[in-house]
Amino acid sequence: MRYVSLENLTEGMILGKSLFNQQGMLLLQEGKELSSGLIKKLNEVHYSGLYIHDEFSEGIEIKDVISDEIRRNASMAVGRLLTNLEADEVPALSQDMTQITDMLHQIIDEIMSSSSTIVNIIDLKEFDAYTHQHSVSVCVLSCIIGVVLGFSKKELYDLALSGILHDIGKIFIEKDILNKPGKFEPEEYEIIKTHSQLGFELIHNKCRFSHKVGKAILHHHERFDGGGYPLKKKGKDIMIYSQIIAVADVYDALTSKRPYRDPILPSEAYEYVMGNSGQAFNPEIVNVFIKKIAPYPVGVQVELSNGLTGIVFHNHENAMMRPLIKLIPLPGQAKENYLDLNKADFHNITIQKVLI
Repeated sequence: MRYVSLENLTEGMILGKSLFNQQGMLLLQEGKELSSGLIKKLNEVHYSGLYIHDEFSEGIEIKDVISDEIRRNASMAVGRLLTNLEADEVPALSQDMTQITDMLHQIIDEIMSSSSTIVNIIDLKEFDAYTHQHSVSVCVLSCIIGVVLGFSKKELYDLALSGILHDIGKIFIEKDILNKPGKFEPEEYEIIKTHSQLGFELIHNKCRFSHKVGKAILHHHERFDGGGYPLKKKGKDIMIYSQIIAVADVYDALTSKRPYRDPILPSEAYEYVMGNSGQAFNPEIVNVFIKKIAPYPVGVQVELSNGLTGIVFHNHENAMMRPLIKLIPLPGQAKENYLDLNKADFHNITIQKVLI
């Protein structure tokens, strides 16, 4: 299986991972052959790309750190909660939170029991369901970092809850501003910036969560060097959950399609986070992040400095920039040919470009 961007999909390609809409209904079944009509429909719902099966990528397995079903169910649970909060449907909120609590425990259990917690996948998001799916992704990424940092299960739950609700204050922001396709005007950006305070007030006034969760939501846009908002907090004065969520939030937002910009590559977002270590982000958290997030996820096609191309087959936790590559054979070469960039013999070879 390999990842192909939407603009490079062609008729006859075989879908490698099933697609579901934001209500959890199956859109396209794994194994479906893509027609020009299906590709057109996929463009209409603004996916950035898909995983496909083909002969060359046979044997390349794409594994998420949590199951697709749990990720999908958590996204729907967040969607229901936000809908009922906006409608002030108080009786439904208790049931919504029971479902979210159950989802969070499942997410934590899967992450803690996983043999590998490397994020080795490009997160496929339906454009219209971005808010819900982004919340789940931030929750998962934050939990992975929390596990490495040695958080207890109770701490992981509070971190997961903070992550999944970090943008809850955006329900109070006008949709025309949130979904604006162009650059925000200064006054619009000031309105956007109120969402962390609004989220904190909502948690404090309507939800019986620990104070840590509210504080984490309030602080998630604070920056390590004091350049964030709303309180201009700095360094260790920022809630630790917020420091973790800040990294997860920025990474996932950068790699997702938004109304005002296309997604950037995981490798570019990875470099952005690294480049802001000690400034926007806590260096300790960045050091965990770079060992757990693959800049070149499995299934991505790359071009090497020696002119060869291939598909990322495996990532090494302590050398994320040096994956094992399954080479695309040149005429006369064997089909099963691999190059491990982490081996001393190949240290002079680098990844030059991602070809998706």
